[in-house]
Amino acid sequence: MSPDDPVGPLAERLEGLEARLDRLESERAVGRLMYRYVHACDELKDAERIASFFTEDAVWEGQGHFAEFGATEGRAAIREMFVDNPTMLPFTAHFLTNPDIEVSADGDRAFGRWHTLEAATLKDRRTGVWMAAWYENDFVRSGGQWLISHLRYRDRFVCPYEDGWAKVRYISPQTLEVEPEPEAG
Repeated sequence: MSPDDPVGPLAERLEGLEARLDRLESERAVGRLMYRYVHACDELKDAERIASFFTEDAVWEGQGHFAEFGATEGRAAIREMFVDNPTMLPFTAHFLTNPDIEVSADGDRAFGRWHTLEAATLKDRRTGVWMAAWYENDFVRSGGQWLISHLRYRDRFVCPYEDGWAKVRYISPQTLEVEPEPEAG
């Protein structure tokens, strides 16, 4: 093929456009996966469905105060973790914002970050809380499907609705123990 042959440059341009389109479609697919995950947590409360969004060797990790939940490894263990979730958090409503999704050069891995504000009711069914956190997640594409390989939920605060984050830094969804916000000094 000669340098003056337009087929060569056209083929290169098409290849570049296909790669860009795949990256955009992948970013959208990762965003939709996160939507389906929080929808399943909030509305469906179906542990099997929630676990289906993870790889077989995935990790669900609580960070910040949520470190009390630790790291759960493997799809089966993540499913078991979510079996009791409707009892611990009978009502949840996640609001995901500020998405930042990066797809790797090879197109088969991605990293995504979302800020979340979540309204929830704790297991006593009397305590309404606000949760603010970051999701910082790794994703992989396997067989054309995007899955979560490592979910990190790093809380900023979990506070009773009535008191707010200026008075209470954290109320444990597991024990209902309260940690007040440190006084300015």
